Amino acid sequence: MRKKLIWAAILMGFSGLVAQIVLLRELMVAFHGNELSIGVILANWLLLESAGAYFLGRVISQTKRKLGWFILVTVLFTVFFVAAIYAVRVFKEFMTVIPGEGLGIMPMFYISFLILLPVSLLHGALFTSGCNLYFLYSSFTKPIQNLNDNLSAFSIARVYIYETIGTIIGGLVLTYLFIPWLHSIEIALVLALFNLVVCIFLIKPFWQSHIPIKTRAASIMLIILTIATLGLLFSPGADKIHFFSVEQQWKNHHLVHYQNSQYGNIVVTEREEEYTFFSDGLPVITAPNPDMVYVEEFVHFAMLSHPSPHKILILSGGAGGVIDEILKHDVYRIDYAEVDPLLPEVLKEYPTPLTKKELRDTRVNIKYLDGRFFLKRTPRKYDIILSGFTDPSTLQSNRFFTHEFFSLVKNRLNPGGILILGMPGSLTYLSPELADLNAMVLNTLENVFPYLKIIPGDGKNYYLASRSSEVEHTGYVEMIERIEDRKLDLSLITPGYLEYRLHPRWLDWFTENMEGSVSKINRDFKPLGVFYSLVLWNEKFSPSFNKLFKHFEKINLYLMAGIFLLLFLLFLPVFLRIKNSMKPVLSLCIFSTGFAGMLFDLILIFAFQVLFGYIFYWMGLLVTAFMAGVMAGSIWMTAYLKKIENSIPAIIKLEIVLIVFALLLPFIFIKSGSLLIYPWFDYLLRIMFLILSFISGMLVGAEFPLANKEYLKISPNISGTAGLLYSSDLMGGWLGGILGGVVLLPVLGLVETSIVIIFFKITSLILLLFAAKKQNVLFSNV
Repeated sequence: MRKKLIWAAILMGFSGLVAQIVLLRELMVAFHGNELSIGVILANWLLLESAGAYFLGRVISQTKRKLGWFILVTVLFTVFFVAAIYAVRVFKEFMTVIPGEGLGIMPMFYISFLILLPVSLLHGALFTSGCNLYFLYSSFTKPIQNLNDNLSAFSIARVYIYETIGTIIGGLVLTYLFIPWLHSIEIALVLALFNLVVCIFLIKPFWQSHIPIKTRAASIMLIILTIATLGLLFSPGADKIHFFSVEQQWKNHHLVHYQNSQYGNIVVTEREEEYTFFSDGLPVITAPNPDMVYVEEFVHFAMLSHPSPHKILILSGGAGGVIDEILKHDVYRIDYAEVDPLLPEVLKEYPTPLTKKELRDTRVNIKYLDGRFFLKRTPRKYDIILSGFTDPSTLQSNRFFTHEFFSLVKNRLNPGGILILGMPGSLTYLSPELADLNAMVLNTLENVFPYLKIIPGDGKNYYLASRSSEVEHTGYVEMIERIEDRKLDLSLITPGYLEYRLHPRWLDWFTENMEGSVSKINRDFKPLGVFYSLVLWNEKFSPSFNKLFKHFEKINLYLMAGIFLLLFLLFLPVFLRIKNSMKPVLSLCIFSTGFAGMLFDLILIFAFQVLFGYIFYWMGLLVTAFMAGVMAGSIWMTAYLKKIENSIPAIIKLEIVLIVFALLLPFIFIKSGSLLIYPWFDYLLRIMFLILSFISGMLVGAEFPLANKEYLKISPNISGTAGLLYSSDLMGGWLGGILGGVVLLPVLGLVETSIVIIFFKITSLILLLFAAKKQNVLFSNV
């Protein structure tokens, strides 16, 4: 039986990782690719896993039929996983939210919480009950003589390791087999099949002649469910569920294409021969009848501001009108790169007369490469660079609004060259949130370019930046002359329209309403653009929460240092009075390590997205590397447990190493970004991400077995110890996910967030030293 439980524990880890990443990807699409939702989603997963491990798992462990309940929970987990995928795709129908409409941070929180609730809760319960079962069946082969036999700690550590092995296998299988070949419903059904088969093997030893009716009924039900799952997988049933749920997700749209790429999700809808291309739920291209007001303003404001624009670069949103308008000028070359290189391929699958004309022109060169990567590596220089990103609402798009990006653009512009980009705007009311977002981008542009032209608009503000003063001096009179000289046939950009749009009163009104706005600069590793975009979204979609959310902007290192100092001063007297002060201190150490582990994960995910732009694909690999580290740390420390009586010195050393790692981590990425111009360094840096994920996981995983051993000396209840420390780990991760993903990383950036980790770990380390000294265990024989 113990061998079967080992396979069950491995599958438990495999299932948890696959379910987590699949639901994370589905929710990210529903939340329009906003990477800040990663922290919220992972935090909710950990919170619910923690509740399941501590409450539901302990209840199951106290029942008489522990194995039966374990099997039931496993089956329910697989059923609710399929249901959760469906729920992600249809929840907007019940909220009266249309495709393309944004969501604030609070809807992201409670929607992900409710959808993950049954899946995560049940999976958390499996760990605690699995530890208890492993301990129970190990007891028959190795009788317990006393608690110092370490079997309790050994059982928890073993299940933790087996689960982690499954997690590693799950990450690799998901990334290289499931995602490329199966859609989410098929993945969930394959997972259900694996779990049902293992459940049948677990219940098989009880198939005897005097088998109870309940056991016989359970066995028959498992067999029926297995056959039904096989039937769905090897028939059109799985595809029908998938397509029906996707159609529900895009209700009232004629869906013609649905595909996941390395960078996100691409959807194409069709209505009366009009195609709309969506990236992560947001419309990016419409053809053959685009928004001509936006297209003509975006193109011709820049082209008419330059005396002779011949070499053009478009970064996102080129097809479907923009390229066609540029081709009206005497251009020699147009390089076109999308943030998702798959999008031009999909455009070719659904051609229109407009897109065929654009993409087949010999002057147009499609670059199947992330726009920022192309800009970093190309030796070419351009007269006009058009950045088609409309706001820095995600880390992926924020990469095109930072000081580092603008500096890169400046070096790729010819003398007199112009960068144009658009931001949300208004000519009637500029809210404080909208003003702050625009001010942050303007501050960043002004920090890089000496000359800047602002064209306020109703719906879109345009910013033209250059090293030449000509961009500021070119007015509507010069633009009208260039229209006539170039014999341009334009629909919207007429002399009267130009005079109206470029009238000084609009700039005066804009300047007046921007007074008192923020003076901060947006950077790659301090993505304030994402934070201010989220503030603006919250104002639209979660206004009641936004008053609190705006206070997060005031967070700084001095405030965080004061908070941790206050907590230390409050808790130290309490710890000193408690007889067994080591119990809460060990829980705090595990809690702070869970907090640090989650933030290490988020720092690596955020840094990868900033540097490469396709975390949607690599997320599973980074989590797998982290969990491989957790396994290595757990195996290492489990072996070490047999050699020591007192593990407190080892925990102290680990706390110090975690502090040093947090100090070094962010500087590696800050120094690495400039070297990405070399293709060889691209591969080296990706390997470095995996190594750093592994190391962070190893440090986190190593502390759990040590803390278990010490805690079991004080509280010998194996279910209680496993549930409490596992829950402490997960609850620390939850806090790290919420604070780190939504507040710390966007507002403080990578470096200062790492310093917050250091503050927390120093606090837990000092309290651990006090507790160890109080109980005279610090210098015990090791």
